[in-house]
Amino acid sequence: MILADVNVLIYAFRSDTERHAEHKSWLEDVLNGPAAYGVSPQVLASLVRICTHRRIFPRPSKASDAFEFCRLLLEQPNATVIVPGERHWEIFADLCRECRVTGNLVQDAWFAALAIEAGCEWITTDRDYARFPGLVSRAPF
Repeated sequence: MILADVNVLIYAFRSDTERHAEHKSWLEDVLNGPAAYGVSPQVLASLVRICTHRRIFPRPSKASDAFEFCRLLLEQPNATVIVPGERHWEIFADLCRECRVTGNLVQDAWFAALAIEAGCEWITTDRDYARFPGLVSRAPF
């Protein structure tokens, strides 16, 4: 099962982002396809935070639009909500120690641990994820 990173979903959601049309098309194929896909509430919360932030986007998204986008992702019949399980903290802490993660990379380690624990393939455009042993990741296209 795949699990999308925040950046991939932001690119699919916001028309003013890099390669929006390609990301939107990729996501539509996932949503309309037969395979189950994972959705992390933490990823969605990050999308809302980033897309509505005035320091990130000169014209931030309306919160209502961001929440509607998230609702669509969650309500598809092939959507599976992925949340941290019993082993998440241990995996997360191990990744932070092994990879000497600090600062902004801590959130990446958290998401990597989520995907590892759930057995998901992490879909991202962020090359920083290559540092995490045990994480299976790739770009969306």
